[in-house]
Amino acid sequence: MRENQNLSPKEQKVAICIAQGYKDSEISQDLSISMRRTAEIVASIKEKWNIKTRVEIGIFAYHYGLVFLTEGMEVHSSEV
Repeated sequence: MRENQNLSPKEQKVAICIAQGYKDSEISQDLSISMRRTAEIVASIKEKWNIKTRVEIGIFAYHYGLVFLTEGMEVHSSEV
């Protein structure tokens, strides 16, 4: 992963989940955090990257190397 995305590890995980199409409720369950905390993290990501939408989060996650696309256009995490 590149270091220039300026996200905390938890923000990176949320960005990856968003890029993979997860809803906030799914992110909350998957990462064992509250819905409120999930919304706060999503807002923080948007602020840090100066963007407005979840789609942009997915695009930036790809740009920063947090996720990659397979030949079939499936989104996968670059985390090991």
